[in-house]
This record gives sequence, C-alpha cells and structure tokens, in this order.
Amino acid sequence: MSELSIALVAEGPTDKIIIEAALKTIVGRPFVLTLLHPETSASFDGAGPLGGGWGGVYRWCRKFLSMPYPAGENPSLDGFDLVLLHVDADVAGMRYSDANIHDGRADLPCERPCPPAESSVNALRGVVAAWLDLSSVAALPEKWVFCNPSKCTEAWVVAALYRMTRPEIMTEIECNQGLVSWLSLMQIEERTLIRGGKKKPKAYVKISDKVTADWSAVCQHCTQAARFDHEVKTVVTGR
Repeated sequence: MSELSIALVAEGPTDKIIIEAALKTIVGRPFVLTLLHPETSASFDGAGPLGGGWGGVYRWCRKFLSMPYPAGENPSLDGFDLVLLHVDADVAGMRYSDANIHDGRADLPCERPCPPAESSVNALRGVVAAWLDLSSVAALPEKWVFCNPSKCTEAWVVAALYRMTRPEIMTEIECNQGLVSWLSLMQIEERTLIRGGKKKPKAYVKISDKVTADWSAVCQHCTQAARFDHEVKTVVTGR
C-alpha cells in the first residue's frame, strides 16, 4: 500500500499528538501527518500568528477562504489524501468574544443538553462548516473529515489510561467539562500531562502509544471517537 498524506488543522499541539496516535490504528497503513495549524514556532507562544485554540482554527478557516478558490478546489491541499479539521465539542458553549473574535457572527453558543454528546457536536459541526462558508457538513469536500472529541480530546486520553483503574470518571465522560482539571491532578509514570494549567506535549507523547494500543476501547466509551474512526475509514478506504 502507498503511504497516505494527511493534513491536520487542530486547536493545539497536544491534540495533534492524540489524533496522530488514533490514526495509527484507524488508518492501518503508513502515513505522513502534516500539521497545517497551529504553526510550531518560537514566536506567538508557539501557535503562529493566527493564535492557538479554537479561535486559531476559526482564523485559519477564514484565511484559507481568502484564497481565490472554493474550499474543495484549493490547490494547496492537492497533495493530501485526507484533511482533518479538529475543534473540541466544548466550543459549542463558547462565545466568539471568548477568542477575541468580533465578526458579527451569532451562531455560538450552540450547546445542547448532554447526554447525548452528538447533539452539541452536530450543532457545532454546522457552525464550523459555516466558518468555511459551507451550507452544511454535507457540503464538505470529499476528503475532509471533522474531528470533534466531546467535550475535549482529553476524554480519549482518560478512556485509554483510566477506564479500568478509575471507572468512576468514565460516567458520562463525553459530557464532563472538568477532565482537563482532573487530569492535572493525576500522575502518569511520575509526570503530569497538565501542569499549572498548561498541557505538556512531551508528556502527551509519552502516553500516546497507550491511545494507539487501546483505541478500540476508546471508541467503545466515546461515541465521537467512534464517529471519527468511521468517517476517516470511509475516506481512506475510498482512495
């Protein structure tokens, strides 16, 4: 099989680490993952001029659309077999002003009761599609896939690491807004994933193999992981 080329637009570097770990199981063949956003540089706190977080993803989408091509025909993505756009589901509860965005949009917050997780995710997907000037998610270019962990990528981390030893945290894990705070109190092999409110990429790399190895279990506990798994496989098997 030929090597796949995958592009990723993500909220942050630790999201990239966990998504790449999942892809190692999902794709089932060699691939190269290229991080289009955030930029990794010493300036701008390592996030590039568009900034990190979901606000950076929004700005990337708007910058991408400033090029004179429809999203599905932009030649800058011609070399990729798959384009992933990541936004955590907790963004459904945000306001644009939270990310210093003042574009007159009024489609956030769009949060729905959880469970089920998919209610907020579906609403958020419609909002993110609009960031790309698309009428709906169904209008996404054929090689694009949304990645929307609920409420955050750390749900996948917790499912991989703690589903057996801390089963109480697994209750409605996709509706838990406090997973980042909870993880900041936990130690894995004498290191914390999150310290002083900041996620530590090197620590995430250290546990990423566990996410890869236990991905099927993550999908059993996290519906939006299973959804991502299915949608990526649908694109990959069609190429």
